[in-house]
Amino acid sequence: MLTVERDEECEQIYIHGSPDRLRWLASRLQAIANEAEKSGQSHDHLMSEDWGGSELSNELQGKKESHSIVNHLIVYGWAKR
Repeated sequence: MLTVERDEECEQIYIHGSPDRLRWLASRLQAIANEAEKSGQSHDHLMSEDWGGSELSNELQGKKESHSIVNHLIVYGWAKR
């Protein structure tokens, strides 16, 4: 399970994950960094099933009264500017 949530005011992001999915996320971040070093930029889309993906869960893990699901997370990597 890997869930990305935000608070009501959109000021905080929460990532909830099982150990295996957090390791998977770390490997994706490493791949984005490696590609950014090679080509100058890189990105990856992580989406819930509601948005046609399978990377993110759409079940709240945090405070249900004040959090909402992020269905689409885009992670960008940039070489030094």
